[in-house]
Amino acid sequence: MDGDVEVSGENPPRKLGVEDGVAIRTDVCELATPAEAAAFLRTTVAKLANDRYMGVGPGYLKYGRNVLYPWKCLRAFVDEHTVRGL
Repeated sequence: MDGDVEVSGENPPRKLGVEDGVAIRTDVCELATPAEAAAFLRTTVAKLANDRYMGVGPGYLKYGRNVLYPWKCLRAFVDEHTVRGL
């Protein structure tokens, strides 16, 4: 991060960082659970599990038996699958 900024007026104050000119939250987890990823993509946890099995879908990592989705991969997946104007 280039620099951290505290947002006052909140209890506890949020910390914002600046990355590539975009303010991002630095106090939240960078990894999503399958349930969080499914909610973000408006699908089901079972669909994500099937996508992993088929080798399609957003990037993920396994930590032991846990499956986690980096938010960066989820946003990239949405960008890659966004249909642009005809």
